[in-house]
Amino acid sequence: MADTPAPHVFVVQGDLTRIACDAWLLPTDQRINVKQHWRDALPTLAEQLQATDLMALRVGDRLAAALAPAVDEPDAPRIIATAVPLHGFDEPAELFPALRAFVAEAVAATASRPRTRPLPLFALPFFGTAGGGGANRRGAIFDALHAEARELAARYEVDLAFVFASEPSFALAQRRRQQNGALAGALPEHLIDHAHRLAAIARDGRLVPFLGAGVSVSAGAPTWDELISSLGAEAGLDGAELASITRVGTSPLDQAAYLRMRFEQTHGTNAGPAFQRAIASIVERPRYGLAPALLASLESEQAITLNYDELFEFACADAGKPRRVIPGTDSTPESWLLKLHGTVTDPSTIVLTRDDYLGFNSERGALSALVKATLMTRHLLFVGFGLRDDHFHEIVHDVRRAVGTSTTGPAATALTMSRDPLHDALWSGQLSTVAMNARDDSGDVPNAGRTLEIFLDAVICKATDSHSFLLKAEFEEALSDDEKRLASALRQIETAFHGLESTTLSRQVSKFLTRLGHDQDN
Repeated sequence: MADTPAPHVFVVQGDLTRIACDAWLLPTDQRINVKQHWRDALPTLAEQLQATDLMALRVGDRLAAALAPAVDEPDAPRIIATAVPLHGFDEPAELFPALRAFVAEAVAATASRPRTRPLPLFALPFFGTAGGGGANRRGAIFDALHAEARELAARYEVDLAFVFASEPSFALAQRRRQQNGALAGALPEHLIDHAHRLAAIARDGRLVPFLGAGVSVSAGAPTWDELISSLGAEAGLDGAELASITRVGTSPLDQAAYLRMRFEQTHGTNAGPAFQRAIASIVERPRYGLAPALLASLESEQAITLNYDELFEFACADAGKPRRVIPGTDSTPESWLLKLHGTVTDPSTIVLTRDDYLGFNSERGALSALVKATLMTRHLLFVGFGLRDDHFHEIVHDVRRAVGTSTTGPAATALTMSRDPLHDALWSGQLSTVAMNARDDSGDVPNAGRTLEIFLDAVICKATDSHSFLLKAEFEEALSDDEKRLASALRQIETAFHGLESTTLSRQVSKFLTRLGHDQDN
């Protein structure tokens, strides 16, 4: 197939209101009833509802309407109020009119919206399962909605993303996609085997994501050039000065050093903190893109990043997999994220100028120690790095030096935008490079970035082996006959342990049953 994938339907776990997208579906009905959790998450929602003419929804002439933008955030994703069946439904197909109306309204409402992705991205919750006939039919409802979503994505040439708030529903959706072959044809041929390989490593808990700046760009975070331009504006550079420091071939470290010097001229002794606060302000974003949301679902205790922002931390927390940040004072949870170049929550830690990097290099033994101590049996996945990034090369060098030559294959994989035969040859046997664009074409970054998102979606789908829905009564319809018999036997084990004195054995059994969906409060 062609290198540019067809319109795609993603599945992620997270918070729908914090996904960077063009528009998202707000479930309501003809009475414009909106559940309280949506109102709690969106302080401006009441005002937006009041500012929108919803009479056509109330009388049943329309099923979807774009809400008025929030006054304080006009560029936020458009919210599409979508009326689901008021009195329940008998068949999942009865939800199709609402889904169709949402996509059509989203297309119209965002037609003039500037975007960075090649295709618009519309996000939606797993609606129709909160009652009214759908609470105990989750498997059938997902199959129906997912199939219809794929048709709508192709018809309108858009990408759609189901965003699941609960892990059991997310796990079930991924299992259904695995079973129905939903990902067949989603990837270019040259990426299929790599997706299977990385998914197998991830299922073993050995895949450790290492995030570069490209991971945050999908949420509108600045590229390096955009960061330098924004800092230049903060420092008061005129057009000629900005053109000078951003000309092709200028060292990024020299660019940063010059800007720091200009801050010293305008801020005096407060220049250092002011410079770092300016960086933090420019890179901060309220919403994360698909790449952080997908990577957050990896069952990995470790993750590493050079990014200053908190987008990956937000995505992990929303996926129910919070991480403590190193360096930091928190000792919980067990999963951690090593932020090598600092964080916006502590601007004094940010590494950007040549002096910053010299200090960082003197302490880079921490990374080598980390690799030796915890990554010897794991596989690094570099995402969002440019092959010509000097810091990427330094880190790869550290990995190669720490791990050495492996007889079992490369110790790391780098997902790149395009092929580079030179680097492929230089890193052969130690670093596997997987190019999203099979051609030697570095100019088509937007399409390659979208292919990366689809690639990660395929890896996460194939890697998901959670069965946290198995013992939940509301998922029973989605189970096979063998799974129903297994669930029944496990419930008998739970009954046998109920009321016994707490012992190491009983606690281990309880943890096992909880992972399969048992509710200890019932």
